[in-house]
Amino acid sequence: MFEDVISILEPGERLIWSGRPLLKPFMLKRLSGLIIPVVFIVFSSSLIPLFTTGWVIPVMSFLILWFGILGFMLFLSSIYPLLLWRNLYYVLTDKRIIVRKGVLGIDYDILDLKYIQQINVDIGVWDKFYGTGTVIIQAVGVTPVSLQSIPNPLSAQKMIKAAAEARKSAGGL
Repeated sequence: MFEDVISILEPGERLIWSGRPLLKPFMLKRLSGLIIPVVFIVFSSSLIPLFTTGWVIPVMSFLILWFGILGFMLFLSSIYPLLLWRNLYYVLTDKRIIVRKGVLGIDYDILDLKYIQQINVDIGVWDKFYGTGTVIIQAVGVTPVSLQSIPNPLSAQKMIKAAAEARKSAGGL
């Protein structure tokens, strides 16, 4: 576990579960959206040899510029999930859920278990293949917290629900 997450824990706070997303389904879910732009670039660049007359040079320069920008954006969108995964970590304690995330800096999403109202599980195509899923935890007034590409999402949902019920009964809410 990351040392900065340990330093966030309160005295007497008990760790129930910690983990991170599995890399392959986490990456594949995000890279699936790149298929259409790549097909567009390949198809469009195959038309370039058809333009051989002199008046087309400014048009070609324009197209090369925009294809270069599109290619750079595709490169960035393909490397972003890996950079995000590197800093992504989930912690469930007897009091709260902590999600550590970030690409350049580190952000923390912290949700007290007594405020949880609903816990949903989303299992997509890649998730079925790898036995993972996304657990979405919802509370009033805050952005839902997502635990993405975690193994055994249904058992994780049950574990979070049990911890939330225990926290609510102990906290008087």
